[in-house]
Amino acid sequence: MRSLKRLLSLALATVFCICAAVYPIDASAKKAEYNEPFVHVGMYVLAPLLDTRVFSSSLKSVGGFDIGYTAGDEFVQLFSVTNRNIILLPQVNAYFENGKATADENGNIGAYSAVLGSFSSYTAAYNAARAKNGFVAIVKGGYEARAYASTTAEGAKKASGGRSVASPSASGITVLDGNGNILFVFEDSARCLTLRGHGGQPVNLPMRHRSGSITNYDYAGVFEFSVSDGRLWMENIIGLEDYTKCVMANEIGTNYSVETRKAFAVLARTVALYAKHENRGFAVCTNSACCQVYHGLYRMSEENNAIVDSTRGIIATYNNSPIMVLYHNSNGGASCSSAAAWGNEVPYLTTVFQPEHEDGDKWQKVYTKQEFFKYLTSRNSFSALKDDEINMQILATDPYGSDYITVLSVSDGSGNTVTIETSEDIRSACGFTSANFELEYTAKVSVLTENGKIEQRDISGVLTADGYKKFEGFGDSVKTVMGSEITPDTVTVNGAGVGHGVGFSATGSEQLSKDGYSYKYILEFFFNGITLRTA
Repeated sequence: MRSLKRLLSLALATVFCICAAVYPIDASAKKAEYNEPFVHVGMYVLAPLLDTRVFSSSLKSVGGFDIGYTAGDEFVQLFSVTNRNIILLPQVNAYFENGKATADENGNIGAYSAVLGSFSSYTAAYNAARAKNGFVAIVKGGYEARAYASTTAEGAKKASGGRSVASPSASGITVLDGNGNILFVFEDSARCLTLRGHGGQPVNLPMRHRSGSITNYDYAGVFEFSVSDGRLWMENIIGLEDYTKCVMANEIGTNYSVETRKAFAVLARTVALYAKHENRGFAVCTNSACCQVYHGLYRMSEENNAIVDSTRGIIATYNNSPIMVLYHNSNGGASCSSAAAWGNEVPYLTTVFQPEHEDGDKWQKVYTKQEFFKYLTSRNSFSALKDDEINMQILATDPYGSDYITVLSVSDGSGNTVTIETSEDIRSACGFTSANFELEYTAKVSVLTENGKIEQRDISGVLTADGYKKFEGFGDSVKTVMGSEITPDTVTVNGAGVGHGVGFSATGSEQLSKDGYSYKYILEFFFNGITLRTA
């Protein structure tokens, strides 16, 4: 049988254990007051693009933990533990031996326990359990004192002379100290186990990144846990202004101008109130590709915090509702409309032009005929192409006037054609920096120069009997007026902008800021027809 230490190796962080007892505080509804709305951040959840649910989680806080539940968005404290490190696990069958839990083959924890009595206060349950080297179970309507008993219900009932239960229940959560001793179990089906760092101290916990790596960060606020499908789910409930400060620290940092950061603070706050995942029970997730980077207090600075405070409560709205916020690094001179990017019209996400400010955000990729075929067919969208006579053509661009491509056709010499619509699908399919690009096919030819020397030159077209003909693909063999056949051998992709190009441009905002414009003007420039107001 595996020891609990083996079980705890499944925890997402190295366990730092300070042995401490549970001290009972019969708190009758001690509530935390906040001056701004709350944000529910889905952290251990099944969210789009990322599954962050865990089997077990190790939490640390230098002052121990306050334990309770939430009533609405307010934290109600039941008692506290002085342990600086606790471990949370969902229930499945296992058993107890010599007062400690031992895992089954799946690394899960749980057992049948003897019920020593039911109590209306935590203190009474704690004292009864302590006398039998047991633990407290928080149940619907009160508390139970329980003792380690048996792997079977019959054994536990016999040992107690009364009732036995599977502890914890299927949806319950076991809370252990770093030595594997049970501190308590939470089985109140009407509530979620909620905790916070005692005295307002941060809570350190592990988070999984999209790459699969795990990093521990410090977080503020309270943490609400539940169990589903044998996994822990967790939300961080935090004040709107504190959430905004956390996002600012990692999404934009301190290298941008004050007015750009003020604009971004408004947008970060608006994202939370737009509540993209409201139907899933939380407002935002921690996935930057889906919502915003949220690493808690990591990299937080007084400078950025002051900028957030200077815009306190301000959000961007359209028709009195928070807008759908989209931002990117650079748009290349004209922002892409939502219609071009995803095919859906959003009135405040049309194209705005700023060509004199975005000229520096150019990019270029050069491929030979063979390299282009190899690159494209390595991507799923173009795997149907069979030979290197590639002809990539731009068939349509943003109807609002930007150069972002909305219809791209790619064919080969065998008659296979792939057509992709909307600029974001095109960017994803091609793997380019943006969908704002042009194609230039060139052929290397020998030319006689004015000084009588023969040199190699790249040309993008030739003079034919019917006039000048520009190369349109690698399969485009063109006959010159002299009768020779010329076929292109290189394609150059000339692009502009970084990202999807919709909404707020960080580069464009910096230019407007340098020109003396305020954050309010900047936001109204990039989002047509919006209104800034206090949440």
